[in-house]
Amino acid sequence: MLRLALFSLRRPLRVLAALALATVAVAAGLCRLQLRTDGAAVYPTSDPVVEQTQRDRATFGEAEQLILLVTSRVGGPSIASPVGFRFLRDTQSELDTLPGVEPGGVRSLVTLLEPPDQLSSLRIETFFDGWSGGGAGFAGLLARIQRLPVASGLFLSPGGRAAVFYLPLARDTGRSELLDELRHFIARRAAAPFVLRLTGPVVAESDLGEEVLHDLSRLVPVMVAAVALLLWLTLRTVGGVLIPLAQVLTTLVWTLGLMGWSGVPMTLVTTVMPVLLMAMVMTDEIYLLERLQDHLSHGARRAAAAAFTDLTAPLVLISLTTAAGFFSFLGAAVAPLRHLGLFTGLGLLLGMLFTFTLAPALIAVLPVRWVERRRRRDRRGALGWELATVRHPRATALATAALLAMALPGLWRLRVQDSWVDNFDPRSPLVTAERRFNSEFWGSYRFDVVFAGDRGAFWTAQGVSLLEDFHRWARTAPHVGGALSVLLPFEIAARARDQPLPVSRLPPIEIRRAGAVVEVLRLRLRLQELLTVDQDQARVRLFVRDADYAKAHELQDAVEAELPRLLAGRAIRAHVSGDVPLALAVVGSVVSNQLRSIVWTAALIAVLLLLGLRNWRLAVVVMAPVLAATLLLFAVLGCAGVPLGIATSMFAALTLGAGVDFAVQYVFAYRRERGSGLSHREALVATLCTTGRGLRWNALVLALGISVLGLSAIKPNSSLGLLLAAAMVVAYATTLALLPQLLALVAGARSQG
Repeated sequence: MLRLALFSLRRPLRVLAALALATVAVAAGLCRLQLRTDGAAVYPTSDPVVEQTQRDRATFGEAEQLILLVTSRVGGPSIASPVGFRFLRDTQSELDTLPGVEPGGVRSLVTLLEPPDQLSSLRIETFFDGWSGGGAGFAGLLARIQRLPVASGLFLSPGGRAAVFYLPLARDTGRSELLDELRHFIARRAAAPFVLRLTGPVVAESDLGEEVLHDLSRLVPVMVAAVALLLWLTLRTVGGVLIPLAQVLTTLVWTLGLMGWSGVPMTLVTTVMPVLLMAMVMTDEIYLLERLQDHLSHGARRAAAAAFTDLTAPLVLISLTTAAGFFSFLGAAVAPLRHLGLFTGLGLLLGMLFTFTLAPALIAVLPVRWVERRRRRDRRGALGWELATVRHPRATALATAALLAMALPGLWRLRVQDSWVDNFDPRSPLVTAERRFNSEFWGSYRFDVVFAGDRGAFWTAQGVSLLEDFHRWARTAPHVGGALSVLLPFEIAARARDQPLPVSRLPPIEIRRAGAVVEVLRLRLRLQELLTVDQDQARVRLFVRDADYAKAHELQDAVEAELPRLLAGRAIRAHVSGDVPLALAVVGSVVSNQLRSIVWTAALIAVLLLLGLRNWRLAVVVMAPVLAATLLLFAVLGCAGVPLGIATSMFAALTLGAGVDFAVQYVFAYRRERGSGLSHREALVATLCTTGRGLRWNALVLALGISVLGLSAIKPNSSLGLLLAAAMVVAYATTLALLPQLLALVAGARSQG
């Protein structure tokens, strides 16, 4: 790398021309870069729950479903009124013909079939079929609807101020296409007497992707402006701003261009990559340009050659260790997380390449005054509090160790928690609609339990009794608003034949007759989503209110504990799938993978340090501050009650990779000063007076640059940005606090050896 830098200093125009041509070729990949920011892109495809959910959707012919919530305006008419019911009927007619909606698939109070009183007068009619649309007979109609539990649980709220339309996605139609149609549909009815809003899991996943893209388009310009300002305040030269920005821009073009050429899309996870790269790639230039000032009296090119001679080894080692933090994501089950690790790590290595090619070439061609700091008084050396760590190394190290020991109990208070809806602004239309929906109905998220037996198993007393038992248990299950299965139409059919309940106690012939009635109504009731044609698989849908990771985990544990008891003695199997287990699998997979990646990151960094430093004691010294910083931050999260989620679990491996930067530079500078004949303490002071400036400014630029993510309206991005920014500051502080004493121990061990 040093030879490459020296060649770039000697032949700058040739290097710049070659880089320009190569960049143009790679940049063509930007035109091929795809965006796939819906939530489904982050599903761990190899997870058994994900695979089972996909199989169940195919088995039961289930389409993805969007929820359209209709609510009364403040002071306006109730939906449970003639005007409200007429609005529902008109809206149903329009939605049935909306492009992107499965033909005949829209379900609402308008399509709800009215249970027949007797089989002799069996009518396949809805509640609305016999209503004239006026006030006459409306009270009786409403009373009949309210007697049906499923009506108040899924279609019309008990208070009559909210109603729901369920819209299945047609085949070969994307989520975004139907969402666009529905948004235009809603906009055209802005003056209607009722409010229409979209909600539900599919809408949340899709809207989050759009919010992330909008957020990123706002944050990247802010990041560029913030970085330019920080570079100017740090280096106080025109070149100090232009060279790092040129390197960052080139790195971004190459990284995103390579993603485009390789067919890897931008997803919810990888959208943070540009901001992370912008903050992390430029740190090499800060060290380089700071060190350049120490040699500038010899001329720009000679100063640059001397700076590269001093810094090549630590810069290469830092780039490799930081990239290692991201490469540890390659073992993730979630493909976008693997893509983030691969291409961010690759971007950091490309940034290192441009540090030794683009940066020296620009230094060689730019006027000297553009890289020379004019105000020498800015180079004041070490600050007083930095020198205090050298004067009192043992006390500082013990104080840091004591702080860590006091915080460590927080590690046992860490918990996992996440939710799609919690990632949005609490005041957003989606969140307000979701809250209203969950307060009025059974819940927008579904936990499916699928029972499977032999052909015709659920036309028998054994199969029906299993459904009855499970429904009884579901009434007291944690966080379950209601349950739906084929048991309801079976009971309706039995009542229509004047048969007493429960259905499972009827003679076998009566159960089969009830099943035959159910089969007649299969299409009108969309029973294919609850019972297969061969009656060998039945699905019970548990509706969960305000679903999040903790509630999902509690419900899953309860289901897993109950199923063995229910299935005992029955030749029937069971498994779970659906929205809730799917979300549980996503969060659990990401968090567990990130926690495992900490170990792999630490191991990989340790190997790189051993190879780079060729001294196991110094490798331990370099690792100690960043490990202490990571433990301290995890402990503080536990003490503060901040849960681990998809975003908050990612910061640890990144902290190990990026936070080791400070200790590497510190140790290399210390060894350089000791090599010049200085004593241990003199070498520490000299390190702080030279490299210490780069450490200080790097901590500031990294923390403030990454903290731009904290301005994000998306909670995961905001949390990740603030945590990483705090991690950089803490890693810098623990480096200054621990290294003087640790290096003293190493120096003492050497002298004794």
